[in-house]
Amino acid sequence: MAGKNNIDNDFRKLRAGVIFINDNRKRFRLTFRLINRLRGKWDYVAWIAPTASLRMRHYMRLVNDCAGRTAIKIFFFSQENISGNDWQYLKLFNLASKYKIFCVIDESINIKNTGSALTKRLQAMRHKFEYRLLLSKNPLTTSIKDLYVQMMFVNPMVFNMTETQFLHNFMPLFISENDMVKRWSEPKSEVKVLELIRPYILAWDIDNHLRVHYREYWFELTQKEKLTYEQDKNKLLSTAICGGYLTVSQQFQYYYTLCYQKVKAMRRILADIDRRGEKVVIYIKYSSEIIFLEETGLLDGYQYVIMTGTSNKNRASLLFEVDYNIMICTYKVKIPRLNLHECTNLIYFTQTFDYKDKLDILSKFSGKKGRKLRIYDFWVNTGLENLIWDNLKRKQKLLNNVCEIMSYHKVATYENLSG
Repeated sequence: MAGKNNIDNDFRKLRAGVIFINDNRKRFRLTFRLINRLRGKWDYVAWIAPTASLRMRHYMRLVNDCAGRTAIKIFFFSQENISGNDWQYLKLFNLASKYKIFCVIDESINIKNTGSALTKRLQAMRHKFEYRLLLSKNPLTTSIKDLYVQMMFVNPMVFNMTETQFLHNFMPLFISENDMVKRWSEPKSEVKVLELIRPYILAWDIDNHLRVHYREYWFELTQKEKLTYEQDKNKLLSTAICGGYLTVSQQFQYYYTLCYQKVKAMRRILADIDRRGEKVVIYIKYSSEIIFLEETGLLDGYQYVIMTGTSNKNRASLLFEVDYNIMICTYKVKIPRLNLHECTNLIYFTQTFDYKDKLDILSKFSGKKGRKLRIYDFWVNTGLENLIWDNLKRKQKLLNNVCEIMSYHKVATYENLSG
């Protein structure tokens, strides 16, 4: 097991590395320990993070608290601004040209797309940074190609191959059950990839330390709902222009997501949770579903808050923490200062295509080791929902494989390094 000095020496020698730790505080503490050990070797710190994170007061407070006296030497840049704002990009470029910069990219999983402007711009100037450190709660959310793109910023010589060559070597083509040609990795390929990047992984702890009681529910459409769904689906497919695959799929999902059996089950589950006096967060995909849930009378008699992109998030967070026991939330919404440590129930009322959404949600619940969380996962037995289920389970299996491989390599955890 790598110790404190080994981690410091490895990073000092390689001048680049990756920290995969779920907990923000632990991740930032370790980051600034590395930064402070190299004091005198750099002039300023460039901290690059998602805009939503930089707008959260508790995020900025946590970074500054962990930084201590180093806080006055930090320049903050949002990933979105570097991608789409030439002035901000040039500001970072000029800073790196004039000074020795310690570059930190938080939520580095966002640079997993080789074609994005963010990825291209960061990789084009990677050589200008004195030190490069990537931080992320999770190493991947779609495939092992996520690791390839991140490591291209850390050190392109790790793989020393183009994206096409990487896919050919580690993600061969196969025919899915639906006769679709896809790329996916095999366990032996995953082992090889992690062996190559292992020297740059400084710390690893992506466990949320929850005792999850998981229950999956599958619902059938009524005959009337099936007929309506088929009519709406056929009408959409018959239009001259129906959009891309994801757009069409999401429209299909909207047609069937509000079904009678789901509402019936939700009514029973909410009653059980209310009887126990516990809190619950309900995740939905479309904000219009809130209107439907209200019209069905499902929420009658309950006090609840709504957390969407247009909500007063601070007010909703405070009400949920203090007074209300139900929060209805859309996927991807950033929740400021929310303490979910007292919430013990989670309902996925509508499914998401993005596995990262569910990983991010679970990270919000992580806290005291061993705390219990009940998850109610709602599915509707349609062809599309089965495709989503297969896709998410495949990604979950991949992440589990990666975790198992990393445990074999005995990568240092935060506790090993701070104990």
